[in-house]
Amino acid sequence: MDLAYYARKYIWWQPAETSVASTHRVIAQVMNIGTFEDVQTLRRQVGEAEFKQALSEARPGEYSERSWHYWHLVLGVSEPGAIPPMPIRQFR
Repeated sequence: MDLAYYARKYIWWQPAETSVASTHRVIAQVMNIGTFEDVQTLRRQVGEAEFKQALSEARPGEYSERSWHYWHLVLGVSEPGAIPPMPIRQFR
């Protein structure tokens, strides 16, 4: 499956062509709300480094708190008890 498949399935509110322009946005959305099967398939396709990059480039609201903690631990980015705070929106 290509990235457009996941874009259509998980970022349904905009055209897939628009979504795939931001690879890490599509990956983040699958990481956050994807089915187990879709997450595993995409992870095999793009590699763990892309998952780590999507997590490191996270924008406010892209991950639920549960997903944020889960992926930091599963990808070995953080140790238990040392997970960084989630990105927050800042208004000036």
